[in-house]
Amino acid sequence: MPIAITRVLKPEDWREKQLAALKAVGEKNYRKRITMPKKSPIAAGIAAEEKWAEAIRKAIERGARKIGLAATTDEEWLSYATNIGAGRLVEGVVKREPEVKKFVDTFQPMLLDHLSKIDPMSTVTLSDRIAKAVANIEGLAALRGAYKKK
Repeated sequence: MPIAITRVLKPEDWREKQLAALKAVGEKNYRKRITMPKKSPIAAGIAAEEKWAEAIRKAIERGARKIGLAATTDEEWLSYATNIGAGRLVEGVVKREPEVKKFVDTFQPMLLDHLSKIDPMSTVTLSDRIAKAVANIEGLAALRGAYKKK
């Protein structure tokens, strides 16, 4: 059987791969990774107030959000996340399959368009490779969230 070079998966294959991997190892990976957050989830929640300010302005003004977050600990958060979240991860994502489909179906053509501009760029010199890397990063950054606008 010949090798099929596939730069980007077809949307249906992408979705199937994502969901199959999640079903196979999602809970195991969740349980392992939840004990190793990159930063304190409680501190991050408090620090994110401005990002979510419009939606929760009243709670912030009353101080209820900060008081609520401060009333728990990282250990308590971990306990809830592990005991409640892990078993529900796969079920929750599978229920969101239509959203996964919408994302992949919308984003995949955008990614292919981006790659069609990046792939032909020269990589002969170090300057070429740097220019290609920068163009790729800038292009991917421009795509962030763009699928939501379609």
